[in-house]
Amino acid sequence: MKEILNYFLVMISLPIIWLIAVKCSSLPSSVLPPPDMVASLIWEERANLLTHTLATLKIALIGYAISNVITLALSISFLYFRPLEDFITPWAVVIKNVPYVTVASVLIVTMGDTIAPKLIIVVLVTFFPLLANLKKGLRAVDPVLLDRMQTLHASRWQVFRKVRWPAALPYYMAGHEIAFTASIIGAIIAEWFFSSQGLGYLIVQSITEYRADRLYAVTFIASTLSVLVYIGIRAADRHFFKWKSDAQKD
Repeated sequence: MKEILNYFLVMISLPIIWLIAVKCSSLPSSVLPPPDMVASLIWEERANLLTHTLATLKIALIGYAISNVITLALSISFLYFRPLEDFITPWAVVIKNVPYVTVASVLIVTMGDTIAPKLIIVVLVTFFPLLANLKKGLRAVDPVLLDRMQTLHASRWQVFRKVRWPAALPYYMAGHEIAFTASIIGAIIAEWFFSSQGLGYLIVQSITEYRADRLYAVTFIASTLSVLVYIGIRAADRHFFKWKSDAQKD
């Protein structure tokens, strides 16, 4: 409840700070539009903004789903086949540190304006935090529990399902807090470089047409989406891992 109140206070404070900045500065509305002007535009262009928002969400969710599938497959494989981890990890680190601008430019040349390069960007943005957290979580197991499972002659699947996976879930959720919000940003980055729809496309269009009001509106929508996703992940974490917070209080 306290965390929700903090976010509510931020949402209330931002328009006030924004309005004070408008009143205290000498910038024209074409550069720094007032909050009511942006709110009016959001209402007037709500259908168009909703269409582009849904396009961005589609790319973000599909790319994020693909990223999770790859993460789960690799993390479990690393657990039981260490040479694969030794081979893949350096490649993952190198790819993670390649500038997305460079990757996007290459994808534009090779694939054009299709859904594939957008999904690749989202996967690249979200993949590494998920992999790092889940890989660590699968190994963060109490050795005593592993010894007891061996004593009971448990199979690998039973050890994974009853010991390793429950231990990894809090780490996996922590990865979602970073990666899920990043999927929205990744989708917008992808649309910025190659797209005819989506919030990223609207940002480029607004800059080209010198529409600061629309630029601020799109920024507000994108930020709100990311914050809502983060709050949703935090709520799910508290709901499914209530025992963890209770143990920390004790």
